[in-house]
Formats: sequence, structure tokens, C-alpha cells
Amino acid sequence: MTQNLQQTINWARTFIQYNPLTAGLGLEPASSVASMIRNSLLNPPLTWLFNRGEVTFSTVVGTQDYTLATISDMAFIEKISLSDDSGNIWEIKDVYNNAPLAVSSFQQRPSAVSVMSSSIISNVLNYKLRFLGVPDQIYAVTLTYQKLSPQFGPFQITAVGNASGGNTAYTGIFDVISFPVSSLAIITGCAAPVNNGTFLVVSCTNTTLTVANAAGVAASSQTGYANNWDWAPIPEQYSDIYNNLFLSEMLAVVDDARAQLYRQRGVAALFAKATGLTETQKNAFAQQWLARGVERQSVLGSIQTGTSGRSV
Repeated sequence: MTQNLQQTINWARTFIQYNPLTAGLGLEPASSVASMIRNSLLNPPLTWLFNRGEVTFSTVVGTQDYTLATISDMAFIEKISLSDDSGNIWEIKDVYNNAPLAVSSFQQRPSAVSVMSSSIISNVLNYKLRFLGVPDQIYAVTLTYQKLSPQFGPFQITAVGNASGGNTAYTGIFDVISFPVSSLAIITGCAAPVNNGTFLVVSCTNTTLTVANAAGVAASSQTGYANNWDWAPIPEQYSDIYNNLFLSEMLAVVDDARAQLYRQRGVAALFAKATGLTETQKNAFAQQWLARGVERQSVLGSIQTGTSGRSV
């Protein structure tokens, strides 16, 4: 199970005199702040069992590059191994998620792999992998990866169709992994009130979001917004991490000195649950979040010093 962002917002508002956190277009600033937090939890260098995927494919003798559309939600490779038809298995130790590998013609069992590029082909995100050396036989490849972080939005809507079969299709630009089937989508800003609301997602492509809205009416050339509203795939048991970090950012917005306290609580909550993370991974996360308060205090100190100097 997972909490939704509205629960986090309701809790945070009690600390900031119930200031609105979704008053801006597309439920801003709450939407972007929550995306920032989820990104920091699900992006490198952190790795989680609840965000892990695995895919298998086979190499072709003499073929160095492979374009894969079966892992359209991949953020980065964690592990990759090869096995031959005799049952021998080798782990490829050198994995480059951002650095390239050169073209080669030398055939051998691959000792390295690189994610060379990603691109959208026919509304599907594809990844190009390159091995070094060039496979000298058919290997079964097992690729273990961390998934992309969904975004809360906002995603812009440009048109709405009439409801059909209890569903309404919204046209715009969407992130497929941000709107999985049966998740919650919040639609705001549409001219027709019946097109706005909180709905279950039926399907999503890069250009069409279909939700369970039986009352939708056609509207074109308009601006609306769609937001993902679930903290998934982060489990509810991790809510003390994202709730505290969200509150810290909201407290900073209203210039409340407790912001750093709740950053520390969020980081401490992550450390308490990060039994599988290395010290390097934990330190990177702590540096990212705890430095925010230090930098802000330094800036405020400089401003106050300058103001004091001008008043002499």
C-alpha cells in the first residue's frame, strides 16, 4: 500500500497555519516538491527492492549493440550477467550507465556493458546497450535494474473527448510510468467542471490519458493539468521519510526555522530503513538534503551582514 500526496499535504498544512499548498496551476508547489523528493529517493545512488525490475534477452553472435523496448521503465542497470548453453554464468562487473563504450570488432565473451542512449520510438522508450567485446556466441542475458521515478506532474492537457463507456480521454503530453493503471489522477484547470476531479487511471500513452470519468464532455484548445497523486512505488512504511522531507520544504517556504529539523528527521528515517544501502549511498542522500539548510543559513547570514553594513 502507499499513501497519496493529499494525505501528506493535509498533514503538512497543520504546521504552516493551513497555508494552501496547491493554489498554483497544476497543484503547485506541492506537485513539484513531491516529485523532487521522490526523485531523490529513487534515483542513483539509492537502490530499493520495491523499485527493482529484471529482464532477459539473448545476444547475437557478432552483434555489439542491442535496442531494447522491453525495459521502458529503466533508470539504471544494477547488475547484468551472461549464461551459455552449458549453464555457465558470468557477471559483467563493468557496467556504465552514462559513459560510452567504443565500437569494436573483436569477438569474445563480453566483459563490459554501456547504456549508450535512450529514445522514444512509436510512443515506447527504448534503450541502446553496447557490449565490449562483441559476443562470440549466443548468451542469455539477465539484466537487473532500478526503475524510473514517476513524476507527480503537472502534465499539460490540451483537449478532452466526450465520455464513452464510462471513461474520458484527455489529450496532452504525459509520462506513461507516472499514470499506471488503477492509480489516481487529479485533473484540474479544464473549462468544463465535469472534466475536473480525481479519477482512476484506465490507460496512458505519451499523448492520451484515459480515466474513469463517466461525465466528461468534449473541449478543445484549452489548458488543463493532470497530476499523478500516489507516492507509489514507495511503500507506506516509508512515509516518515517523504512526509518529513515534504514538510521541511514547506516550512522553508514560509521561512520557518523548523525546516532543518524535519530534514534531519527525514534523513534519519531513511537511515533507519536503508539496511541494504552502502555508507556511500547513505552519505550522498544526507549531503543532498542536509546541505539545503546550511546553504540557506549561509545566504541569510550574508544578506543580514550586508544589510547591517549598509546601515552603519
